[in-house]
Amino acid sequence: MRPVPKLPTIAACMLAAGSAPLYAQSVDETESDEVYELESFTVTPLEELSNRAIAGETPVAFSELSKDDLDRFLASQDIPVALNYTPSVYATNQGGGAGDARVNVRGFDQRNVAVMINGVPVNDMENGWVYWSNWDGIGDVASSIQLQRGTSNLNLAVPSIGGTLNILTDPASKEKGGLFKQEIGSDGFSKTTLIGHTGLINDKFAASAAVVRKTGDSYMDGVWTDAWAWYLGASYKINEANTIELYGMGAPQRHGQNLYQRNIGTYDADYALSLSDYDAAALDTYYERGYSYNETWNYVSEDYDGLQVDDSGTGPRKFSQRINERENFYDKPLVSVNWYFRPEESSWSWDNVLYYSGGTGGGTGTYGSVARVSDFGSYLHRNRDWDAEIAQNAANLDSEGRAQSTGILRNSRNDQWQIGAISKATYEFSENWKTSFGLDWRTAEITHYREVRDLLGGDYYVDSWVDGLQKTLGGIIDYHNVNTVDWIGAFGQASYEKDAFSGFAMLGLSQISYSFYDYYTDNTTDSDDFDGYQIKFGGRYDINDTVSAYANFGYVEKVPIFDTVINDSTGEEYFNPPSEVFSNVEIGVDYVTEDGKVRFGANIYRTNWTDRAFTKSLVIYDGTGENIIFDEYVNISGVDQRHQGIEFEGTFLLSKSFKLDTSLSLNDWVYTGDVSASIPGVDSDLVPENFDLYIDGLKVGDAPQTQLTASLTYMPKTGLNMTFRGRHNRDHYADFDPLSRTDSTDRAQSWEIPDHTVFDLHFDWVLPTDTDIQYEVFASVLNVFDENYIQDATDNDYYNAYDLDHDADDAAVFFGSPRRYNVGLKVAF
Repeated sequence: MRPVPKLPTIAACMLAAGSAPLYAQSVDETESDEVYELESFTVTPLEELSNRAIAGETPVAFSELSKDDLDRFLASQDIPVALNYTPSVYATNQGGGAGDARVNVRGFDQRNVAVMINGVPVNDMENGWVYWSNWDGIGDVASSIQLQRGTSNLNLAVPSIGGTLNILTDPASKEKGGLFKQEIGSDGFSKTTLIGHTGLINDKFAASAAVVRKTGDSYMDGVWTDAWAWYLGASYKINEANTIELYGMGAPQRHGQNLYQRNIGTYDADYALSLSDYDAAALDTYYERGYSYNETWNYVSEDYDGLQVDDSGTGPRKFSQRINERENFYDKPLVSVNWYFRPEESSWSWDNVLYYSGGTGGGTGTYGSVARVSDFGSYLHRNRDWDAEIAQNAANLDSEGRAQSTGILRNSRNDQWQIGAISKATYEFSENWKTSFGLDWRTAEITHYREVRDLLGGDYYVDSWVDGLQKTLGGIIDYHNVNTVDWIGAFGQASYEKDAFSGFAMLGLSQISYSFYDYYTDNTTDSDDFDGYQIKFGGRYDINDTVSAYANFGYVEKVPIFDTVINDSTGEEYFNPPSEVFSNVEIGVDYVTEDGKVRFGANIYRTNWTDRAFTKSLVIYDGTGENIIFDEYVNISGVDQRHQGIEFEGTFLLSKSFKLDTSLSLNDWVYTGDVSASIPGVDSDLVPENFDLYIDGLKVGDAPQTQLTASLTYMPKTGLNMTFRGRHNRDHYADFDPLSRTDSTDRAQSWEIPDHTVFDLHFDWVLPTDTDIQYEVFASVLNVFDENYIQDATDNDYYNAYDLDHDADDAAVFFGSPRRYNVGLKVAF
């Protein structure tokens, strides 16, 4: 491959990300297993397989967090939160549960953000979501995280519309050694990490392994975590041309959840009244319960010794004095084997990945009629009264003297397996031209069912909705079905590099099909095959030694997800599976001074989302109003969105000891046009008026459209690093369902969340030592000034709206985390 032209060495390194430290001091340096030279930096086969953007070469907007960044700033939070200081990214921990984070990029939620781990796609194959609790602990073994915004240069047909989040884990270190890290934090948080490296053995083999143990509570009542995580990386060099790598990871965990947003007054009456658009009368309904209120748990008598069922079998509940209505328990290991074939003196290379991921677990909730605490408040925010329900069930005796439960705890299970393979061949025609092509195959089976978790004082439960049979602990209730997903994709890409110019063009094709089987009815539904494709091209030109410009374009016709093809409850096919279309254009410039002390990048982008998929049941009667002539689940077409904006990211070396990183995002995300409901194959005169949507000009909600961040780092030559960071968010409109906007006179924007600014402080110090053992102490204070702010909101929420006029008293919210701390010690040897 060609050397990076013209750009100074330090500049090429700095182009990766404004948040990357220039003078990194790490106690856990690892080497890659195999590299080939560029000029000022190296690219590993894993990075090339994963389509990592290369600074100064790849014509896309991207940010990168190094291992040092993650060690310094993550503070044992969920991975997406570390990206909050990069442009157009908004991540929250929602209700405060460990692993319950979500991330939004350029106004798109993570269903349209491709998440990759070592080049393997990990978005849910049914709905595209990412469950971060499945990847707990990955921050401890990640070597870097790169976020390419927009359609990216990724050649796999994955949902990379908002962006592509690519996580690489540590390869097997060539140096023998290990690491011990102990952390403690707010609310009883404790985390222990152990990492070991065999070092390179006989110039052939190396392995690294890690184990993580995490426990603690939360700032929200009834929320807790009990988690393990493990990691294994191994490399074996067969010969000069062939190398095998193995990556394995998993995170068996269970945690209490806080899933439901509440009216602002429920959390903080004074804060609610400080808002000019909150009606004080709403507090009569949504009276204050406190900032840490969580309705999905309550105390229970210690005398109750009923057993519970989860993925580990039947046993006593975790807490003797309380029961969580909502708990998540899951284990989804991911194992991949990579084979790199790179013959010497050959223009060919061939990279292959075979991977497996199998998950077991689910989430809990109530089933049947379960008593709630009786007080003077609204029914809509009262906790379950476990003792009352247990007494009621125990007293409900049948003719044989056995207690029939009327309400129980259930598990909603999601047991699955997925196998996939990626094969990519690359041929260099000349020093300027290179092409690559390959295949992407995946298949998955997901079993959904509910089971009895806790009989709450009874001996059995009768599920009258399904089969009317008596069910004991572990008995299947409500539904039991199996979904399958079969995927095949192909791609080809060509790239050209000469002098000051580099560019690429790619074409990707994909085909997907689904099936559904219901164990209760013995019915099977097989979908058609759905085809999608994507076209991307872009180029970069180095204008001079300090300035380069780039542009890229992407067009994606996305295959429909399972949830828009087959109804997961009934097994019925939707009448008209959607074909969503995305187009994206991006133009940017990067500037680096010759001494490397100033670096910034700026870009503008525009993404159009055409025919966003929404599903709904449609029943049409004939002229008499008595006979049904159409009864189908349909997808509503015509909902279009435009996402555009300006992004800036910069690094300024103020002196040898001070560095300033900053970012700015000015976005405009909006719905474009009302929707006159059109159902393909259905006479438009028969479609009910409530299928027409009045959304033209409404802002897309769920993330702030204006963001400003700044980080000041002090880094003297003493092993000390201290960073003070701040982020300001504004123009944040509450999330809402466009299908709810059926009134032509209702043109108000969704509620706008108050602006907020949050500051964090991070400190780490590598202690001086004259031995081979290195000691590092570190600390983080998050939300230093204890800012009280709202981070998530839903407009005109069904359960929390007071008068349905899109203002503060109609929003359901999650407040942001209060001040928290995380401190620890790291020992490397």
